[in-house]
Amino acid sequence: MPTLPQLDIKNNCNHSPHVLILGAGASYAAFPEGDRNGIKLPLMNNLVEVIGLEGLIAKYDLKYEGENFEATYDALVHSGNYDELVSEIDHAVEQYFQQMELPDEATIYDYLVLSLRSKDIIATFNWDPFLAKAFQRNMNVIGYEQMPQLAFLHGNVSIGVCNDCKSKGWRYNSCDKCQKQFGPSKLLYPVSKKDYSSDLFLESEWKNLQHHIQYAYFITVFGYSAPVTDAEAKKLMLDVWAENGTRDLAQIDLIDVKEREEVKENWKDFIVRKNYAIRDDFFDTYLAIHPRRSCDAFAMATLQQRPWKDNHFPKGVSLKDLQNWVMALVEEEKSGKLSGNPCD
Repeated sequence: MPTLPQLDIKNNCNHSPHVLILGAGASYAAFPEGDRNGIKLPLMNNLVEVIGLEGLIAKYDLKYEGENFEATYDALVHSGNYDELVSEIDHAVEQYFQQMELPDEATIYDYLVLSLRSKDIIATFNWDPFLAKAFQRNMNVIGYEQMPQLAFLHGNVSIGVCNDCKSKGWRYNSCDKCQKQFGPSKLLYPVSKKDYSSDLFLESEWKNLQHHIQYAYFITVFGYSAPVTDAEAKKLMLDVWAENGTRDLAQIDLIDVKEREEVKENWKDFIVRKNYAIRDDFFDTYLAIHPRRSCDAFAMATLQQRPWKDNHFPKGVSLKDLQNWVMALVEEEKSGKLSGNPCD
């Protein structure tokens, strides 16, 4: 028998988490023309060309013929003969992503970090700094306690770690406990069999995501197709999703530009009956229609038969205006009771 979500009818609050999972497609959707300075965001099918790794590969008397970077990198690692080349590729990739910057205007990443509350989590497979930087600049206005949790499943160029104190923070800050500067978080590269348990930081990030999936009432997947090289990641998520007593009542939103049947096929093991929606635009999803209220509004509509009016994110506004709009929701959250009324 399905388990009801953590819905407090008296205060209209659903304390079950919303889980947002991001892949490279989310960053590409946010910055199709590149970052603030026009630096292009590479995807696995063009990473070698965009970053310019052809010359590096040729230096080792190898020929690159347009293969997907995942296949190329996996073959190099498993051959056991190109450790130095692999190390040079790792460094080049990290240096490329470290230089990327957010523009001053509001981006999809600003909308994403403002769409969820502290009970929720955003988990990303991306190395790029956009999620971390959007979180930081909005946290300074909204407040850290009002922001969602973050998990960096493959490491991140903006996140540092202190292995001694088992803490993480912004890459170039110092550990609050020992005052030593953070070291870089481990970037997990695309090999066919990934080890998420050998690195303490990555293991901790995965455990946090798994905990949220186990109790999630809503899951949104944005631009992540669960590729073959992420078979272990898919299993880690699916195992705890199977233990989620609320999943028969929960909803999954899939944001992807691929054909609907292909997207559905990728996530068929997670879908329960018809409790899913496939969109090609973030602004058509529940997160954008009911920001910071997705789990609450969904429960009121489906379990209480008292749907709330839509409260769409404002589009085409400045970052400051977007933050001001969100602050009305934040102030209501602090009262402990949600009205379900849309913002003015």
